[in-house]
Amino acid sequence: MHGLIKIYLNNNLNIYKMLNDINITPYDYQDTLPYPYLVKDNFIHKNFATLIQNEILNIPDSEWDRYSNPFEQKYTLRDKFNFPTNLKLLFDELQSTEFVNKLSNICGYKLSLDNTRNFWGVHKYDKGDKLDIHRDAGLHPVNMLKKQLTLGIYLSSNWKSEYDCKLEIWKGDMNSIHEKVDSIEPIFNRLILFTCNDYSWHGNPEPVNSAFINDAKRIFVTISYLSENFDDKNKCVKAYFVPRPTDPIDLEKDKLRILRADPERYKEIYKINTL
Repeated sequence: MHGLIKIYLNNNLNIYKMLNDINITPYDYQDTLPYPYLVKDNFIHKNFATLIQNEILNIPDSEWDRYSNPFEQKYTLRDKFNFPTNLKLLFDELQSTEFVNKLSNICGYKLSLDNTRNFWGVHKYDKGDKLDIHRDAGLHPVNMLKKQLTLGIYLSSNWKSEYDCKLEIWKGDMNSIHEKVDSIEPIFNRLILFTCNDYSWHGNPEPVNSAFINDAKRIFVTISYLSENFDDKNKCVKAYFVPRPTDPIDLEKDKLRILRADPERYKEIYKINTL
């Protein structure tokens, strides 16, 4: 059982178990194809999840960075060291020794924390926003440890299926993808957990559907854990984006894929506006 944590609800001090258990055996998780991943609903105490969502929605626009390029359109919270109160409590729990040890047991690697918060994120998607299929960085750009496990939580209580922008899990090799094996709706309080390896292709390439969505925001908070496992071939420190088999051939975009993965030049791509 994870540690109990105190939070304020309706001006009264209440004690809740913040996180629900991840009930999966190491064997079942590690045996998942095309790479180990897990989806779990109702991961956070519901009232606490709502508090965090509201905090994120109330963060001023000036505190977000806009990514607008051929591969990604989204907003990302700039300051990862000054989270609102309840969001900070969540990340504190996700870094607790007890929780990290449980994740280590599930994934089969001894995990450590990303103290630079490089692989942390609070993301917000608006009308037309998306994130192309990609494989994450293999190594941390500062300490060069392996990016081993990624945990994400969706926090959009009024999200509907017709808004699209589902998380897609793809099967592929080191350089390309061949088959979509899962499509996961970003419903409120849903956990996604996956092992980062040479073939962990994922993304939400179908844009938020502007024809249906009103003022809803697709909110995603994420944290990754490190290890000293260096068996994977992927030694890149930036993500690598690939086209889907049905995407039109675009030689110029293919050139930009290489630039986006370049640790020295990737920022040249971030602000290309394709909308």
